Amino acid sequence: MSATPLYIAAAGMACPLGLSAESAGAALRARMNRFKRSRYHDDDGAPMVLSEVSTLAPELRREERVLGLLSMAVANAVRGLEEVELAHLPLLVGTSTPERPGGVPEVFPRALEHLHQAHGLRLEGTLSRSLALGNTAGLRALAEARLLLARHPWLPGCLVASVDTFINAPSLDGLLRQGRLLRPDNSDGVIPGEAAACLLVTRSPRRDDAYPLRLAGLGFGQERATLQSDEPLRGLGLAQAYREALAEGGVDMAEVDFRVADASGEGYGFKELSLALSRLLHTRRESTPLWLPAESLGETGAASGLVALAWASVAMRHGYAPGPRTLISTSDLAGGRAAALLRGPDTYTPRGMP
Repeated sequence: MSATPLYIAAAGMACPLGLSAESAGAALRARMNRFKRSRYHDDDGAPMVLSEVSTLAPELRREERVLGLLSMAVANAVRGLEEVELAHLPLLVGTSTPERPGGVPEVFPRALEHLHQAHGLRLEGTLSRSLALGNTAGLRALAEARLLLARHPWLPGCLVASVDTFINAPSLDGLLRQGRLLRPDNSDGVIPGEAAACLLVTRSPRRDDAYPLRLAGLGFGQERATLQSDEPLRGLGLAQAYREALAEGGVDMAEVDFRVADASGEGYGFKELSLALSRLLHTRRESTPLWLPAESLGETGAASGLVALAWASVAMRHGYAPGPRTLISTSDLAGGRAAALLRGPDTYTPRGMP
């Protein structure tokens, strides 16, 4: 049986650059950032550089920050929908892994309560759940959404979200102890950030959608040579995820117009992206542009995959994407790899480049 098709009907986002997919996408296109020295200090007493959402109170506990980010992204994605439609939309949420210091792996049932209290939204609750899988969680949640829509024909669609924050002491200490924090004596590190993104996915495009965007393929892999291992990195896990997504979408790597990835400053991630591309690109071409949301947002963990997809969808709808075929990828610390192929109409013509 072929996979249930998925179309992106709407996108929402909440991040330091904006509280909607449209505003955040415009800021990402302009290469803006909100990096700043924070109230947190490292072992040498130097202030850590963070990327945080200014509308959230600094004293919020990490669970409250995650719920606030998530509810803003979901509310942005469902704007304009009627109550009767919302009541039949389950919510799948990609979150941090249980073992990550400072993470929030479970958001239910509080997420549904918070959405109702803060935004007056009532969603389908029996099928809603968290997927605590780290950076690959958002794309894994899309695979779960396809299964839900195949098993439950009465569902009009599904809300797929992902959320994460590193703006708390345990998360920052974890990055510091792992040697992953960007600081004067470590240029091969990340800037801690936070974000949430939400996609409304449906089996078919809306009748009034002049520019339907289809999730044409999903792929997953496992990398043995993780950031913490001593094995030589060959990019096999990401290449496998790329290969599966491209095969499902019927697209060759040479036909991909641009890529969006979650690499956030560490040399490991950029090397992996280069290796994976070299394993699949067998036709010479001038370039395949690589977009990196982390250049403006910092490390957003579990939120990164859907942040990338939301930005790509905004870019296509506004005509500044290089073309109608983009490959999204994410990599988690445990070796999980995920990729998604997003396709717009073949008649797409870029109106302006970022």
